[in-house]
Amino acid sequence: MKQYDNEISAALEVATRWYESHRNKLGGVNTNVMTSGMAVAELLRNHFPLTAESIKSDKRSQVKGLSGALAKRVLAKYGETRKFTSEGGRTSRGTLEIATSLALALSETLASFSLDKDARNAVADALQAYFVERVQWDYFNKKRLEVVIDPGKPVSAIIADIFDAARARADRPTGAVAQHLVGAKLELRFPNLDVGRDKANTADLQTDRQGDFQLGNTAFHVTMAPAAKLADRARDNIQQGFRPVMLVPETEVAFTRGLFKSEKLDGRVAVQSIESFVGTNIEEMGSFDAASIRAGVARLIRRYNERIGVCESDQSLRIEEPLWMEQFASSTTYEVVKI
Repeated sequence: MKQYDNEISAALEVATRWYESHRNKLGGVNTNVMTSGMAVAELLRNHFPLTAESIKSDKRSQVKGLSGALAKRVLAKYGETRKFTSEGGRTSRGTLEIATSLALALSETLASFSLDKDARNAVADALQAYFVERVQWDYFNKKRLEVVIDPGKPVSAIIADIFDAARARADRPTGAVAQHLVGAKLELRFPNLDVGRDKANTADLQTDRQGDFQLGNTAFHVTMAPAAKLADRARDNIQQGFRPVMLVPETEVAFTRGLFKSEKLDGRVAVQSIESFVGTNIEEMGSFDAASIRAGVARLIRRYNERIGVCESDQSLRIEEPLWMEQFASSTTYEVVKI
């Protein structure tokens, strides 16, 4: 509410300073910091000033009202329905102290304002919206990609599931995920060739390659959102004596083929879905045997994670390994052996 802009601004400045002070050396923030912020904001609706005593539960050892249910309710209020911590940090060591420091800082800063109930609610809403945003960026977006890797599915369907998980994130890192899945597949299929390991947004010109990947005289371009500029890249490939292969999501195959047809390049450019390009090859390498395909999926996920570890600063792009993968030994580190 506009009439409470000053109060909200002051409270958010305190909350931001408090929150960032709890960021660890690796850049992360514990979930009990996030949930403590939500709980203190909720208490502000009915209590002011907040004191060390007023935020304690009846048992005196926990934060009043702090629970997984509260966190879930606050997240849902702002449209976030992904699964968060079930405890809400209620029993975590140090949570009460963390919450107390925020409560006292807010009370000190807001003491100069006349906070009626409407003002307190406006400030509480703004604070909770801020902490929901922090949960999204520092928890959901920094967790590994959580995907149900079902080895009983066609591998192409597993790749589609991975894309769905990437699309569900606020930052939608599908492009990086697609490129490293393709890279992982190529490394497994051609272990003696230098496939190339680069950050996903590295331009082709910076790598001296004709595409995202180049094997022999074939240039592979990986994109989740095909556009007209692909035709320019294809023409350049052809002029340089390379065979362009465009890898796009299954849902974009028809559009991409139509694009090249309209540019008079149909018959000169191969278009294939990323899902089938990766999936079919993994199944072929597994000799279409269920147990071998299962092992192949495990190798693909691990090789993908290895590429992320080497190429990307955002390690939340890694895929969480399912428990069934524990039976497989870790993949060997990628190293090109020239023959």
